[in-house]
Amino acid sequence: MSTHAFLRIYMPGGILSHDELMDVVKLAKKFRVRTIQFGLRQDINIPIERHFIEDIKLYLNNLNFDYEFDSRSGRNIVTSYVANTIFASESWLTEGTYLDILDLFDYKPKLRVNIVDPNQGLVPLLTGNLNFIASKTNNYWYLNMDLPLWFPNLTSWPGLIYSDDISKVAKTIEDIYNSKVKISLEDLFAHINDILHGNNRRVEQELKLIPHRLPYYEGFNKIGDKYWLGIYKRTYLFPVDFLEALCDLCYQHHLNKICITPWRSILIKDIKEEQWQAWVNLLGLYSINIRHSSVEMNWRVPDFDTSALELKMYLVNEFDKMDIRNYGLTFAIRDAKTDLDAIVVIDKIPVKSMFKTKQSLGNYNIFHTVGFEPNTTEYVAYSKDVAYSSLPQLLQQLTKKFYEHKNQPSKADSLQKLELKKEKYVIYQCKNCFTTYDQQYGDSTNCINPGTSFGLLPDSFRCPVCDAPKADFEPMVDDISFV
Repeated sequence: MSTHAFLRIYMPGGILSHDELMDVVKLAKKFRVRTIQFGLRQDINIPIERHFIEDIKLYLNNLNFDYEFDSRSGRNIVTSYVANTIFASESWLTEGTYLDILDLFDYKPKLRVNIVDPNQGLVPLLTGNLNFIASKTNNYWYLNMDLPLWFPNLTSWPGLIYSDDISKVAKTIEDIYNSKVKISLEDLFAHINDILHGNNRRVEQELKLIPHRLPYYEGFNKIGDKYWLGIYKRTYLFPVDFLEALCDLCYQHHLNKICITPWRSILIKDIKEEQWQAWVNLLGLYSINIRHSSVEMNWRVPDFDTSALELKMYLVNEFDKMDIRNYGLTFAIRDAKTDLDAIVVIDKIPVKSMFKTKQSLGNYNIFHTVGFEPNTTEYVAYSKDVAYSSLPQLLQQLTKKFYEHKNQPSKADSLQKLELKKEKYVIYQCKNCFTTYDQQYGDSTNCINPGTSFGLLPDSFRCPVCDAPKADFEPMVDDISFV
Protein backbone atom coordinates (compact mmCIF):
# COMPACT_ATOMS: atom_id res chain seq x y z
CA MET A 1 0.00 0.00 0.00
CA SER A 2 1.15 3.50 -0.80
CA THR A 3 2.55 5.53 2.08
CA HIS A 4 0.37 8.44 0.93
CA ALA A 5 -3.39 8.86 0.92
CA PHE A 6 -5.50 11.49 -0.78
CA LEU A 7 -7.82 13.61 1.30
CA ARG A 8 -10.83 15.05 -0.50
CA ILE A 9 -12.66 17.90 1.27
CA TYR A 10 -16.07 18.74 -0.17
CA MET A 11 -17.05 22.38 -0.52
CA PRO A 12 -20.68 22.41 -1.77
CA GLY A 13 -21.09 24.59 -4.83
CA GLY A 14 -17.36 25.34 -4.98
CA ILE A 15 -17.88 28.18 -2.50
CA LEU A 16 -15.79 28.73 0.61
CA SER A 17 -14.98 31.61 2.89
CA HIS A 18 -11.45 32.83 3.53
CA ASP A 19 -11.80 31.37 7.04
CA GLU A 20 -12.63 27.92 5.65
CA LEU A 21 -9.69 28.04 3.25
CA MET A 22 -7.47 29.18 6.09
CA ASP A 23 -8.59 26.15 8.12
CA VAL A 24 -7.55 23.93 5.23
CA VAL A 25 -4.21 25.75 5.00
CA LYS A 26 -3.61 25.24 8.73
CA LEU A 27 -4.39 21.54 8.38
CA ALA A 28 -1.93 21.26 5.50
CA LYS A 29 0.83 23.00 7.43
CA LYS A 30 0.19 20.95 10.57
CA PHE A 31 0.54 17.69 8.62
CA ARG A 32 3.53 18.73 6.51
CA VAL A 33 1.76 19.36 3.20
CA ARG A 34 3.30 21.95 0.89
CA THR A 35 0.80 22.08 -1.96
CA ILE A 36 -2.97 21.76 -2.38
CA GLN A 37 -5.00 20.86 -5.47
CA PHE A 38 -8.52 21.92 -6.36
CA GLY A 39 -10.67 19.19 -7.86
CA LEU A 40 -12.80 18.80 -10.97
CA ARG A 41 -15.98 18.91 -8.88
CA GLN A 42 -15.02 22.11 -7.07
CA ASP A 43 -13.59 20.27 -4.07
CA ILE A 44 -10.18 20.40 -2.36
CA ASN A 45 -7.65 17.59 -2.76
CA ILE A 46 -4.69 17.14 -0.43
CA PRO A 47 -2.00 14.41 -0.52
CA ILE A 48 -1.22 13.34 3.06
CA GLU A 49 1.01 10.78 4.72
CA ARG A 50 -1.11 7.74 5.52
CA HIS A 51 -0.04 7.47 9.17
CA PHE A 52 -1.67 10.89 9.78
CA ILE A 53 -5.17 9.72 8.81
CA GLU A 54 -6.63 9.24 12.28
CA ASP A 55 -5.23 12.54 13.54
CA ILE A 56 -6.60 14.32 10.47
CA LYS A 57 -10.05 12.80 11.05
CA LEU A 58 -10.12 14.29 14.55
CA TYR A 59 -8.96 17.65 13.20
CA LEU A 60 -11.58 17.71 10.44
CA ASN A 61 -14.43 16.53 12.66
CA ASN A 62 -13.85 19.56 14.88
CA LEU A 63 -14.18 21.77 11.79
CA ASN A 64 -17.38 20.03 10.65
CA PHE A 65 -16.03 19.50 7.12
CA ASP A 66 -17.42 16.81 4.81
CA TYR A 67 -14.47 14.69 3.62
CA GLU A 68 -13.29 11.30 2.38
CA PHE A 69 -9.97 9.53 1.96
CA ASP A 70 -8.88 7.93 -1.34
CA SER A 71 -12.27 8.58 -2.93
CA ARG A 72 -12.67 8.90 -6.68
CA SER A 73 -16.42 9.50 -6.54
CA GLY A 74 -16.21 13.29 -6.66
CA ARG A 75 -19.68 13.55 -5.14
CA ASN A 76 -19.42 17.26 -4.36
CA ILE A 77 -22.37 19.45 -5.44
CA VAL A 78 -21.27 21.50 -8.45
CA THR A 79 -22.81 24.92 -9.14
CA SER A 80 -22.24 27.79 -11.54
CA TYR A 81 -22.15 30.25 -8.64
CA VAL A 82 -18.54 30.90 -9.67
CA ALA A 83 -19.70 32.23 -13.06
CA ASN A 84 -22.55 34.37 -11.77
CA THR A 85 -22.17 38.16 -12.25
CA ILE A 86 -19.06 37.75 -14.45
CA PHE A 87 -20.43 35.62 -17.31
CA ALA A 88 -23.87 35.46 -18.93
CA SER A 89 -26.67 34.25 -16.66
CA GLU A 90 -30.44 34.05 -16.30
CA SER A 91 -31.67 37.40 -14.98
CA TRP A 92 -33.46 35.82 -12.02
CA LEU A 93 -30.56 33.61 -10.96
CA THR A 94 -28.54 35.45 -8.31
CA GLU A 95 -25.69 34.33 -6.10
CA GLY A 96 -28.18 34.35 -3.23
CA THR A 97 -30.35 31.83 -5.10
CA TYR A 98 -27.47 29.35 -5.20
CA LEU A 99 -26.75 29.85 -1.50
CA ASP A 100 -30.40 29.36 -0.57
CA ILE A 101 -30.58 26.11 -2.54
CA LEU A 102 -27.36 24.78 -1.01
CA ASP A 103 -28.60 25.60 2.51
CA LEU A 104 -31.51 23.20 1.97
CA PHE A 105 -29.22 20.21 1.42
CA ASP A 106 -29.41 18.68 4.90
CA TYR A 107 -27.74 15.45 3.78
CA LYS A 108 -24.50 14.49 2.01
CA PRO A 109 -25.33 13.39 -1.54
CA LYS A 110 -23.76 10.22 -2.87
CA LEU A 111 -24.93 10.93 -6.41
CA ARG A 112 -23.22 13.76 -8.26
CA VAL A 113 -25.48 16.83 -8.31
CA ASN A 114 -25.06 19.78 -10.71
CA ILE A 115 -26.99 23.06 -10.27
CA VAL A 116 -26.09 25.08 -13.32
CA ASP A 117 -27.04 28.09 -15.43
CA PRO A 118 -27.17 27.12 -19.14
CA ASN A 119 -26.08 30.58 -20.31
CA GLN A 120 -22.54 30.48 -18.95
CA GLY A 121 -19.77 28.33 -20.43
CA LEU A 122 -17.47 27.91 -17.45
CA VAL A 123 -19.20 25.11 -15.54
CA PRO A 124 -20.14 21.95 -17.50
CA LEU A 125 -23.88 21.23 -17.50
CA LEU A 126 -24.14 17.45 -17.71
CA THR A 127 -21.30 16.02 -15.61
CA GLY A 128 -23.59 15.00 -12.74
CA ASN A 129 -25.99 12.14 -12.14
CA LEU A 130 -28.66 14.75 -11.41
CA ASN A 131 -28.25 17.88 -13.52
CA PHE A 132 -30.53 20.77 -12.54
CA ILE A 133 -30.44 23.40 -15.30
CA ALA A 134 -32.04 26.82 -14.87
CA SER A 135 -35.10 27.55 -17.01
CA LYS A 136 -36.47 30.90 -18.21
CA THR A 137 -39.16 30.72 -15.51
CA ASN A 138 -38.16 32.30 -12.20
CA ASN A 139 -36.96 29.71 -9.68
CA TYR A 140 -37.74 26.69 -11.83
CA TRP A 141 -35.25 24.16 -13.16
CA TYR A 142 -35.03 21.42 -15.75
CA LEU A 143 -33.62 18.10 -14.59
CA ASN A 144 -31.52 15.81 -16.77
CA MET A 145 -30.65 12.45 -15.18
CA ASP A 146 -27.69 10.19 -15.85
CA LEU A 147 -28.79 7.09 -13.92
CA PRO A 148 -27.67 3.99 -15.85
CA LEU A 149 -29.32 1.53 -13.45
CA TRP A 150 -32.70 2.95 -14.51
CA PHE A 151 -32.21 4.61 -17.88
CA PRO A 152 -29.70 3.68 -20.62
CA ASN A 153 -29.41 7.28 -21.82
CA LEU A 154 -29.56 10.79 -20.41
CA THR A 155 -33.22 11.24 -19.42
CA SER A 156 -35.23 14.45 -19.03
CA TRP A 157 -37.57 14.98 -16.08
CA PRO A 158 -41.17 15.52 -17.25
CA GLY A 159 -41.62 18.76 -15.27
CA LEU A 160 -39.84 21.85 -13.98
CA ILE A 161 -38.64 21.74 -10.38
CA TYR A 162 -38.92 24.63 -7.94
CA SER A 163 -35.68 25.91 -6.38
CA ASP A 164 -36.73 25.06 -2.82
CA ASP A 165 -37.51 21.49 -3.88
CA ILE A 166 -34.18 20.65 -5.52
CA SER A 167 -32.65 19.09 -2.40
CA LYS A 168 -35.82 17.13 -1.65
CA VAL A 169 -36.04 15.77 -5.20
CA ALA A 170 -32.34 14.88 -5.22
CA LYS A 171 -32.55 13.02 -1.90
CA THR A 172 -35.69 11.10 -2.86
CA ILE A 173 -34.21 9.98 -6.17
CA GLU A 174 -30.94 9.01 -4.49
CA ASP A 175 -32.67 6.96 -1.78
CA ILE A 176 -34.65 4.97 -4.34
CA TYR A 177 -31.68 4.60 -6.68
CA ASN A 178 -29.36 3.34 -3.93
CA SER A 179 -31.95 0.74 -2.92
CA LYS A 180 -31.36 -0.90 -6.35
CA VAL A 181 -35.10 -0.92 -6.99
CA LYS A 182 -36.03 -0.59 -10.65
CA ILE A 183 -38.64 2.07 -11.36
CA SER A 184 -40.08 3.65 -14.50
CA LEU A 185 -39.85 7.36 -15.19
CA GLU A 186 -43.64 7.65 -14.96
CA ASP A 187 -43.78 5.97 -11.53
CA LEU A 188 -40.82 7.98 -10.25
CA PHE A 189 -42.44 11.23 -11.41
CA ALA A 190 -45.75 10.32 -9.77
CA HIS A 191 -44.03 9.39 -6.51
CA ILE A 192 -42.04 12.62 -6.29
CA ASN A 193 -44.98 14.73 -7.43
CA ASP A 194 -46.96 13.38 -4.47
CA ILE A 195 -44.14 14.39 -2.11
CA LEU A 196 -44.01 17.89 -3.60
CA HIS A 197 -47.81 18.22 -3.55
CA GLY A 198 -47.92 19.14 -7.22
CA ASN A 199 -45.29 21.88 -7.01
CA ASN A 200 -43.81 20.71 -10.33
CA ARG A 201 -44.55 22.86 -13.35
CA ARG A 202 -45.32 21.53 -16.78
CA VAL A 203 -42.48 21.83 -19.31
CA GLU A 204 -43.90 24.29 -21.80
CA GLN A 205 -40.67 24.76 -23.72
CA GLU A 206 -38.12 21.98 -24.20
CA LEU A 207 -34.62 22.72 -22.97
CA LYS A 208 -32.37 23.79 -25.84
CA LEU A 209 -28.73 23.98 -24.88
CA ILE A 210 -26.76 26.59 -26.78
CA PRO A 211 -23.11 25.68 -27.48
CA HIS A 212 -20.75 27.91 -25.50
CA ARG A 213 -17.04 28.49 -25.78
CA LEU A 214 -15.06 27.91 -22.61
CA PRO A 215 -14.43 31.49 -21.42
CA TYR A 216 -10.96 32.61 -20.49
CA TYR A 217 -11.13 32.19 -16.74
CA GLU A 218 -7.73 33.50 -15.66
CA GLY A 219 -6.19 36.85 -14.82
CA PHE A 220 -7.61 40.25 -13.86
CA ASN A 221 -10.89 41.12 -15.55
CA LYS A 222 -12.94 44.26 -14.98
CA ILE A 223 -16.70 44.21 -14.48
CA GLY A 224 -18.13 47.66 -13.85
CA ASP A 225 -15.98 49.39 -11.25
CA LYS A 226 -14.56 46.13 -9.81
CA TYR A 227 -12.28 43.28 -10.85
CA TRP A 228 -12.41 39.53 -10.65
CA LEU A 229 -9.24 37.47 -10.53
CA GLY A 230 -8.81 33.93 -11.84
CA ILE A 231 -5.74 31.98 -10.71
CA TYR A 232 -4.65 28.83 -12.57
CA LYS A 233 -1.58 26.64 -12.02
CA ARG A 234 -0.13 24.57 -14.81
CA THR A 235 0.62 21.68 -12.43
CA TYR A 236 -2.65 22.21 -10.50
CA LEU A 237 -0.48 22.53 -7.37
CA PHE A 238 -1.11 25.66 -5.27
CA PRO A 239 1.59 26.42 -2.69
CA VAL A 240 0.19 26.43 0.84
CA ASP A 241 2.15 29.58 1.73
CA PHE A 242 0.58 31.42 -1.20
CA LEU A 243 -2.94 30.35 -0.20
CA GLU A 244 -2.27 31.52 3.36
CA ALA A 245 -1.25 34.96 2.09
CA LEU A 246 -4.28 34.99 -0.22
CA CYS A 247 -6.60 34.33 2.74
CA ASP A 248 -4.98 37.17 4.68
CA LEU A 249 -5.50 39.58 1.79
CA CYS A 250 -9.13 38.49 1.38
CA TYR A 251 -9.64 39.18 5.09
CA GLN A 252 -8.07 42.63 4.81
CA HIS A 253 -10.24 43.53 1.82
CA HIS A 254 -13.46 42.03 3.25
CA LEU A 255 -13.70 39.52 0.41
CA ASN A 256 -15.43 36.63 2.08
CA LYS A 257 -16.15 34.32 -0.88
CA ILE A 258 -13.52 32.33 -2.73
CA CYS A 259 -14.73 30.18 -5.65
CA ILE A 260 -13.34 26.91 -6.99
CA THR A 261 -13.85 26.28 -10.72
CA PRO A 262 -14.27 22.85 -12.36
CA TRP A 263 -11.03 23.61 -14.20
CA ARG A 264 -9.06 23.23 -10.95
CA SER A 265 -8.46 26.93 -10.49
CA ILE A 266 -9.74 29.53 -8.04
CA LEU A 267 -11.55 32.79 -8.65
CA ILE A 268 -12.07 35.85 -6.47
CA LYS A 269 -14.76 38.45 -7.23
CA ASP A 270 -15.44 42.05 -6.23
CA ILE A 271 -11.87 43.32 -5.99
CA LYS A 272 -12.05 47.11 -5.78
CA GLU A 273 -10.00 49.43 -7.96
CA GLU A 274 -7.91 50.62 -5.02
CA GLN A 275 -7.19 47.00 -4.00
CA TRP A 276 -5.92 45.92 -7.40
CA GLN A 277 -2.25 46.77 -6.78
CA ALA A 278 -2.12 44.71 -3.59
CA TRP A 279 -3.26 41.65 -5.56
CA VAL A 280 -0.69 42.33 -8.27
CA ASN A 281 1.98 42.50 -5.57
CA LEU A 282 0.79 39.22 -4.02
CA LEU A 283 1.01 37.38 -7.34
CA GLY A 284 4.46 38.81 -7.96
CA LEU A 285 5.73 37.90 -4.49
CA TYR A 286 4.85 34.22 -5.02
CA SER A 287 5.70 34.15 -8.75
CA ILE A 288 2.14 33.29 -9.77
CA ASN A 289 1.72 33.57 -13.53
CA ILE A 290 -1.65 34.71 -14.92
CA ARG A 291 -0.78 34.67 -18.60
CA HIS A 292 -1.29 31.02 -19.54
CA SER A 293 -2.35 30.08 -23.04
CA SER A 294 -5.89 28.84 -23.51
CA VAL A 295 -4.30 25.82 -25.24
CA GLU A 296 -3.43 24.39 -21.84
CA MET A 297 -6.40 25.67 -19.83
CA ASN A 298 -9.12 23.69 -21.59
CA TRP A 299 -8.15 20.25 -20.22
CA ARG A 300 -9.89 17.99 -17.71
CA VAL A 301 -7.57 15.52 -16.00
CA PRO A 302 -8.51 13.02 -13.24
CA ASP A 303 -7.71 14.06 -9.70
CA PHE A 304 -4.52 12.57 -8.24
CA ASP A 305 -3.51 11.08 -11.63
CA THR A 306 0.15 11.91 -12.20
CA SER A 307 0.43 10.02 -15.49
CA ALA A 308 -2.60 11.81 -16.95
CA LEU A 309 -1.16 15.17 -15.92
CA GLU A 310 2.17 14.28 -17.54
CA LEU A 311 0.35 13.29 -20.73
CA LYS A 312 -1.58 16.55 -20.73
CA MET A 313 1.61 18.59 -20.31
CA TYR A 314 3.31 16.59 -23.07
CA LEU A 315 0.42 17.20 -25.47
CA VAL A 316 0.22 20.90 -24.63
CA ASN A 317 3.95 21.21 -25.29
CA GLU A 318 3.57 19.42 -28.64
CA PHE A 319 0.60 21.63 -29.55
CA ASP A 320 2.76 24.63 -28.80
CA LYS A 321 5.57 23.34 -31.02
CA MET A 322 3.16 22.68 -33.89
CA ASP A 323 1.44 26.02 -33.26
CA ILE A 324 -1.96 24.33 -33.16
CA ARG A 325 -5.08 26.41 -32.65
CA ASN A 326 -7.75 24.61 -30.64
CA TYR A 327 -9.98 27.46 -29.53
CA GLY A 328 -13.50 26.15 -28.96
CA LEU A 329 -12.38 22.62 -28.07
CA THR A 330 -12.10 21.06 -24.64
CA PHE A 331 -10.09 17.93 -23.89
CA ALA A 332 -10.26 15.22 -21.23
CA ILE A 333 -7.93 12.37 -20.34
CA ARG A 334 -9.87 9.50 -18.80
CA ASP A 335 -9.08 6.20 -17.16
CA ALA A 336 -11.27 3.25 -16.26
CA LYS A 337 -12.05 4.71 -12.83
CA THR A 338 -12.92 8.27 -13.79
CA ASP A 339 -15.55 9.40 -16.27
CA LEU A 340 -14.87 12.91 -17.56
CA ASP A 341 -16.70 14.95 -20.18
CA ALA A 342 -15.18 17.16 -22.86
CA ILE A 343 -15.56 17.63 -26.60
CA VAL A 344 -12.45 15.49 -27.21
CA VAL A 345 -11.74 12.56 -24.91
CA ILE A 346 -8.53 10.52 -24.72
CA ASP A 347 -9.08 7.16 -23.03
CA LYS A 348 -6.27 5.12 -21.57
CA ILE A 349 -6.55 1.49 -22.63
CA PRO A 350 -6.13 -0.98 -19.72
CA VAL A 351 -3.65 -3.70 -20.61
CA LYS A 352 -3.97 -7.04 -18.84
CA SER A 353 -0.90 -8.91 -17.76
CA MET A 354 -0.42 -12.18 -15.92
CA PHE A 355 -0.06 -10.41 -12.61
CA LYS A 356 -2.25 -7.31 -12.62
CA THR A 357 -4.04 -4.77 -14.74
CA LYS A 358 -1.96 -1.73 -15.52
CA GLN A 359 -2.23 1.25 -17.82
CA SER A 360 -0.16 1.00 -20.97
CA LEU A 361 2.10 3.96 -21.61
CA GLY A 362 1.35 3.98 -25.32
CA ASN A 363 -2.20 2.83 -26.06
CA TYR A 364 -5.11 5.26 -26.22
CA ASN A 365 -8.49 5.68 -27.87
CA ILE A 366 -9.64 9.11 -29.10
CA PHE A 367 -13.32 10.09 -29.12
CA HIS A 368 -15.22 13.29 -29.79
CA THR A 369 -18.81 14.32 -29.16
CA VAL A 370 -21.36 14.00 -31.93
CA GLY A 371 -21.15 17.13 -34.07
CA PHE A 372 -18.44 18.45 -31.73
CA GLU A 373 -21.23 19.71 -29.47
CA PRO A 374 -20.14 20.59 -25.91
CA ASN A 375 -23.48 19.82 -24.22
CA THR A 376 -23.95 16.16 -25.06
CA THR A 377 -22.87 12.81 -23.64
CA GLU A 378 -22.89 11.04 -27.02
CA TYR A 379 -19.45 10.21 -28.42
CA VAL A 380 -18.08 8.78 -31.64
CA ALA A 381 -14.70 7.12 -32.09
CA TYR A 382 -12.09 9.07 -34.01
CA SER A 383 -9.05 6.78 -33.68
CA LYS A 384 -8.36 3.64 -31.66
CA ASP A 385 -5.28 1.92 -30.25
CA VAL A 386 -3.15 5.02 -30.76
CA ALA A 387 0.51 5.04 -29.76
CA TYR A 388 1.67 7.65 -27.27
CA SER A 389 3.94 9.32 -29.83
CA SER A 390 1.13 9.47 -32.42
CA LEU A 391 -1.32 11.38 -30.23
CA PRO A 392 -0.16 14.94 -31.09
CA GLN A 393 -0.40 14.38 -34.85
CA LEU A 394 -3.83 12.75 -34.63
CA LEU A 395 -5.15 15.47 -32.33
CA GLN A 396 -3.85 18.08 -34.77
CA GLN A 397 -5.83 16.38 -37.54
CA LEU A 398 -8.86 16.25 -35.27
CA THR A 399 -8.70 19.99 -34.58
CA LYS A 400 -8.63 20.57 -38.34
CA LYS A 401 -11.70 18.36 -38.69
CA PHE A 402 -13.39 20.39 -35.93
CA TYR A 403 -12.84 23.70 -37.75
CA GLU A 404 -13.90 22.21 -41.08
CA HIS A 405 -17.10 21.03 -39.41
CA LYS A 406 -17.73 24.44 -37.84
CA ASN A 407 -17.20 26.17 -41.17
CA GLN A 408 -19.81 24.03 -42.88
CA PRO A 409 -23.14 25.85 -43.15
CA SER A 410 -25.87 24.56 -40.88
CA LYS A 411 -29.00 23.00 -42.32
CA ALA A 412 -30.90 26.22 -41.57
CA ASP A 413 -28.24 28.28 -43.35
CA SER A 414 -28.38 25.95 -46.35
CA LEU A 415 -32.16 26.23 -46.58
CA GLN A 416 -31.95 29.99 -46.32
CA LYS A 417 -29.38 30.12 -49.11
CA LEU A 418 -31.53 27.81 -51.21
CA GLU A 419 -34.50 30.12 -50.76
CA LEU A 420 -32.38 33.11 -51.75
CA LYS A 421 -31.15 31.23 -54.78
CA LYS A 422 -34.65 30.26 -55.74
CA GLU A 423 -35.78 33.85 -55.26
CA LYS A 424 -33.21 34.91 -57.85
CA TYR A 425 -35.01 32.98 -60.55
CA VAL A 426 -38.63 33.67 -59.69
CA ILE A 427 -40.41 35.26 -62.67
CA TYR A 428 -42.98 37.93 -61.81
CA GLN A 429 -46.07 38.65 -63.92
CA CYS A 430 -48.33 41.68 -64.21
CA LYS A 431 -51.83 40.60 -63.22
CA ASN A 432 -53.37 43.14 -65.57
CA CYS A 433 -51.68 42.52 -68.93
CA PHE A 434 -49.65 39.37 -68.10
CA THR A 435 -46.34 40.99 -68.98
CA THR A 436 -43.47 39.15 -67.21
CA TYR A 437 -40.36 40.38 -65.45
CA ASP A 438 -37.41 37.98 -65.55
CA GLN A 439 -34.33 39.13 -63.67
CA GLN A 440 -32.07 37.32 -66.14
CA TYR A 441 -33.02 39.88 -68.77
CA GLY A 442 -33.99 42.91 -66.69
CA ASP A 443 -36.16 45.57 -68.36
CA SER A 444 -34.57 47.79 -71.02
CA THR A 445 -37.68 50.01 -71.20
CA ASN A 446 -37.25 50.98 -67.53
CA CYS A 447 -33.43 50.93 -67.74
CA ILE A 448 -33.21 47.87 -65.40
CA ASN A 449 -29.98 45.94 -65.93
CA PRO A 450 -30.00 42.15 -66.41
CA GLY A 451 -29.44 40.26 -63.11
CA THR A 452 -31.50 42.68 -61.00
CA SER A 453 -33.84 40.71 -58.73
CA PHE A 454 -37.45 41.83 -58.45
CA GLY A 455 -36.97 42.69 -54.79
CA LEU A 456 -34.33 45.27 -55.71
CA LEU A 457 -36.55 47.12 -58.17
CA PRO A 458 -37.46 50.63 -57.02
CA ASP A 459 -40.96 51.22 -55.69
CA SER A 460 -41.48 53.55 -58.65
CA PHE A 461 -41.14 50.64 -61.09
CA ARG A 462 -44.14 50.31 -63.45
CA CYS A 463 -45.20 47.77 -66.04
CA PRO A 464 -43.62 48.72 -69.41
CA VAL A 465 -46.84 47.71 -71.23
CA CYS A 466 -49.82 48.84 -69.13
CA ASP A 467 -48.07 51.12 -66.61
CA ALA A 468 -49.36 49.08 -63.64
CA PRO A 469 -47.47 49.62 -60.36
CA LYS A 470 -44.89 47.18 -58.99
CA ALA A 471 -47.43 45.92 -56.46
CA ASP A 472 -49.49 44.44 -59.30
CA PHE A 473 -46.75 41.97 -60.21
CA GLU A 474 -47.15 38.47 -58.75
CA PRO A 475 -44.61 35.59 -58.62
CA MET A 476 -45.06 32.74 -61.04
CA VAL A 477 -44.01 29.12 -60.25
CA ASP A 478 -40.31 28.93 -59.17
CA ASP A 479 -37.94 27.73 -61.83
CA ILE A 480 -35.72 25.48 -59.67
CA SER A 481 -33.80 24.14 -62.64
CA PHE A 482 -31.29 26.92 -62.14
CA VAL A 483 -30.52 25.93 -58.48
